Amino acid sequence: MAYIIGCLMAGLSFLVNKLLLRFIGSQSVITYSPIFEEMAKTLCSYYLNADILVTHVVFGSLEAGYDWFTSSSSERGSLAALLSIVGHTLFGLVTVAVLSASNSIIGAIFLGVCLHLIWNVIFIRFFS
Repeated sequence: MAYIIGCLMAGLSFLVNKLLLRFIGSQSVITYSPIFEEMAKTLCSYYLNADILVTHVVFGSLEAGYDWFTSSSSERGSLAALLSIVGHTLFGLVTVAVLSASNSIIGAIFLGVCLHLIWNVIFIRFFS
């Protein structure tokens, strides 16, 4: 089930991110996108009793493929793909750890979102 959720949420995020970029602009990648992505992946997995970490890894892998295929250079695309997989795996690990320690899905999502926001600021603003 986690594989399906990861694929569906990656597709949905792609569409939502396109709309956010169109109507809000590039700052939405650093602000709104992480909030939407973390909520969508985690809540669907949580309420459907799917593996949250696997969902995050699948999502990150699909995002990595997109980053790699749409990059202007193979070097930059490879780095972006690697960072997508590492980042979403890390977000999933934090989310699962917080959920396990606190039994709070809200707290788990909140910390996952915070980490994702920080990650995006660091890797998009400072390395783009």
